Amino acid sequence: MYKVYHLLFVSLALGLLAGCEKPESNVIVSKPGTGGSTQQPDDTEEIVIPDPLPDAVSYETIYDRISDKGQYWIPEWAPATELETPVRYFNCVNVAHNPVRNNINESDHKLGLQAHLLAQSVAGLVNSNIDKTFQTAVWLRDEAGMDTYRLSLDYLNSSGISEFGLCNPIELTQKNELQPVINQYILVDVKENPESPIYAAVASPHLNAYIVDVRDQDAVNPEHKMLLDARSKTTQDAWDEYKDKVNRTGLVVMPVQTAELREWAIKNKFFIINLNKAYADPPKGQNAALFKEILASLEPNSPVFGWEQGVGEDVFVEQVSNYGHMMIPYDWVFNTAFTSYKYKSRQSDLLAKVNNPRTIDFNSKKKKFVNFYLTDGDNVQWMINSFDNESYYRHPAAAETKMTFGFPFANLPMIAPSQFDNLLSKQNQENTMIENLGGGYYYVDKFGQSANRQVALEKIAKNIASHMRQHRVKILGLVAKDVDSDAAKEAYAEYIAANDQLEGIVVIQYSPYAGGEGQIMWFENTKGYKIPVVTVRYSIWNFGQNNQEREGTPAYIASKINSDSRENPFTVVSVHAWSKFTDTGGSDDPVAEAAEGGEVVGAGAAKLCVGRLNSDVKVVNLQELIWRIRMYYEPEQTLEILSKIY
Repeated sequence: MYKVYHLLFVSLALGLLAGCEKPESNVIVSKPGTGGSTQQPDDTEEIVIPDPLPDAVSYETIYDRISDKGQYWIPEWAPATELETPVRYFNCVNVAHNPVRNNINESDHKLGLQAHLLAQSVAGLVNSNIDKTFQTAVWLRDEAGMDTYRLSLDYLNSSGISEFGLCNPIELTQKNELQPVINQYILVDVKENPESPIYAAVASPHLNAYIVDVRDQDAVNPEHKMLLDARSKTTQDAWDEYKDKVNRTGLVVMPVQTAELREWAIKNKFFIINLNKAYADPPKGQNAALFKEILASLEPNSPVFGWEQGVGEDVFVEQVSNYGHMMIPYDWVFNTAFTSYKYKSRQSDLLAKVNNPRTIDFNSKKKKFVNFYLTDGDNVQWMINSFDNESYYRHPAAAETKMTFGFPFANLPMIAPSQFDNLLSKQNQENTMIENLGGGYYYVDKFGQSANRQVALEKIAKNIASHMRQHRVKILGLVAKDVDSDAAKEAYAEYIAANDQLEGIVVIQYSPYAGGEGQIMWFENTKGYKIPVVTVRYSIWNFGQNNQEREGTPAYIASKINSDSRENPFTVVSVHAWSKFTDTGGSDDPVAEAAEGGEVVGAGAAKLCVGRLNSDVKVVNLQELIWRIRMYYEPEQTLEILSKIY
């Protein structure tokens, strides 16, 4: 790409060591202008990587040691003494990942939403009241046998917290060991008033009462008394009565007719809100105004856990963003108080695998470079439940397609440190792992617009920098409503200023994801180096028989890449995690792969695209793409950086 006519490396080294400017005669590099130039390189030119300077450092050692820099934002169950530590737990069956756990029409007292709510509320109360006289906790057994929960239990058992026995939700109310805490309840009616359990879950930790549905009133321990009849209560009532008592450092957003996260909310006294008053049915009413009021009351940068059904994600994500909070996709999960147990002391020094940029062949004869980036890595629920399989993380084509995996480097080590270690230890060297999307799902251009934006931005950027640096994560993934807006650029600059180990940022737009059209923007870090912000150019996404301008089937996206000019030879393609395709062999039909019934996803979809790329296109991992971009547009400073590492 660029020609180094001669390199008086000793002189260059002395100049850098002395902190003075490089003499222009020492390095002469053909350069396609400053960042953003569309000038094409001369194929005959060559790059020579300078030898490391005498004080160069090992690239692999550029990271921070694990320490608490104030970057943790979820509450921690960390008993101060042994007397406040649980020593045993009842293992409650028929709930976690039971297919009928949220069904309101089950007649068996041990099943359905009614039993699920009871179990979640008992677990929340019991786990909140561990002290020197009461050291029995409750765990909800994972009926699906997932690694996350097995690994978390392994940790608990190794810590001396052992299983005391199996029981179903109704039997929990009968256990003598739990009677000091479980002896009164709040009555609800999940069928007639879906919001009554929302009210009850908010009231539960303040009244020290668990939740019983009318179906099960005669099945629970007859010695327990009904403390409150909440069958006519609403979510608004819960806010009116308890807004001065709830924990303002977090919020749970979950639909009615679900019970997930109630244990977590009760233990931490978080408010719970449902956006739709009827499950997945916005026309039957919403709590939109109440949602804004609650968001405005939270402390800056508060995590909002959960998800809502039946509404566009931007409807609530944008509001969370506006008030300077992080939406954490985290809904179909269980036992969060225990999966996150003592998480600060469990932070491992496990590092993301990186590739030394000095090993890149910057003189490759390929003309264009592309990377594939799997979406939805911010989804902590996915990482806990169904990411670690051959459809996604362990897909046989993940290495050959150089798939980039977005990953919740900030949230997962807090929520489930055992699963974080499990997943990161399996990273393939060919796959770049990036922080996605900055501590949760929020639009950086909207972030804090209805609050103190500068304070919110500075705080989140600093915290994300700590999480990334301590796990050697070099690239940040973000999302914006308008990737080219002044507000988005302000946010990019803030993240770059907070982290001088950051090598680049990749941004998707909501929506379309490829709305940035591959634009590259540049921002200077505190060391004076220009850092690229690369927008997604294309998106592999199944739109049926109607591909969009920059989004569509693997075959369609391959044709777009092949026909691109070389004005900007670098392309990031987002691969929509939930789009499935059909392998049509060598067909170039731009829509055939979108046929219903396809099962090709993730790296498999990327492989369908790669197989159709012209010979002048090279697939690289995202870290390599970022360094190629830096060398292409900023060769002099990139060579300078490479001289400082080995």
